[in-house]
Amino acid sequence: MLVLLALVVVHSQRVSRGVAERATEHLEDSRQEHRRQVILEGLLRRIDESQRRIEQRMGDLDIASRVLAAERADFQAELDARDSRLRSSLADVAAVKTLARENAVRLGTAGQQTEIPSERGKRLMIQPTVQLRGNGTVGSAVVVYSGPFAEGASPERYCNLALTAFHVVAEVLGNRLEREIDAVKLFSPGADQETGALTARLIAYDKAKDIALLSLGTEIRLPGCAHLQDDALLGELDIFSQACAVGCPLGSNPVATMGQITAVDKEVDGETFWMINAPTYFGNSGGGVYSVPDCNLIGIFSMIYTYGKAKPRLVPHMGLFLPLGTIRRWLDNEGLGFVHEGSPVPAKAWKKMGYNPQTRLPEEEKNG
Repeated sequence: MLVLLALVVVHSQRVSRGVAERATEHLEDSRQEHRRQVILEGLLRRIDESQRRIEQRMGDLDIASRVLAAERADFQAELDARDSRLRSSLADVAAVKTLARENAVRLGTAGQQTEIPSERGKRLMIQPTVQLRGNGTVGSAVVVYSGPFAEGASPERYCNLALTAFHVVAEVLGNRLEREIDAVKLFSPGADQETGALTARLIAYDKAKDIALLSLGTEIRLPGCAHLQDDALLGELDIFSQACAVGCPLGSNPVATMGQITAVDKEVDGETFWMINAPTYFGNSGGGVYSVPDCNLIGIFSMIYTYGKAKPRLVPHMGLFLPLGTIRRWLDNEGLGFVHEGSPVPAKAWKKMGYNPQTRLPEEEKNG
């Protein structure tokens, strides 16, 4: 009996230990399962996060791809535009080369056309030049009229007029404009070449325009008279047109220098002057500027550019002259239109010209 009871006790203990062991094992399995679940959930979260980041990066990549595509399209458009401009520029270069070749041919012909025959130049530009002296200064003038008096005046008596710059007259006369210039030299054939043998008197002037008209103290017909350019041809002149300046620089005999018109819009005190790059100097003022090759008068030389305040220096290739169109209008306003028209001096202008039909020439007195 005791043995049986002992066996039951032992068996119960074994059963209890088995149950305890199985409970322990079950608890351990539960814990491991929990750890595996936690690890799995963490792994899933990391996977979700990685997927989210991948999707975000894919979105960013898509945006970058679209931006890159747009930039590529813009770049291609710019390349196409530049290619088009380059092709256009090459076409322009080719056109310019063609034009340059054509102009070279034309300039070769123009070079021949701008040559001035010596005798024509002397007759139309040198011989009409007048030298004016006085008060320690010298200037130039241009004979523009040598014509008869109208309406029954003596046919042997001629009115001789010259254009010059007003500042030349003012300097020669020392601003005493009522006086005569008593040192006038002509270069017309047959004229008395002795300096001071001729006088000149101021007839009309415009200080702002720097223009003046002189009556020369001789009544013989002067063969050396400038030809005034026609208004229509004057209107064709522009920058690059060939021109020649003639005057008496530094008191010399007439000197002709060649150049071009370089500007037609230079304003000085509200008046418009033209610029010429023919070399000029002190004494050219009042001289003529002529078109080439016809040698027709297109203006009266006025002034030369200078630079520097303490010691001004001349810029001899930057000279200004009053254009003939302005001079014509001024003569018309002064009632002296006959000068550029080439008609006889009207009776209403006789007094202004100093003409008196009652006085006779010395030759007339001898024959009388």
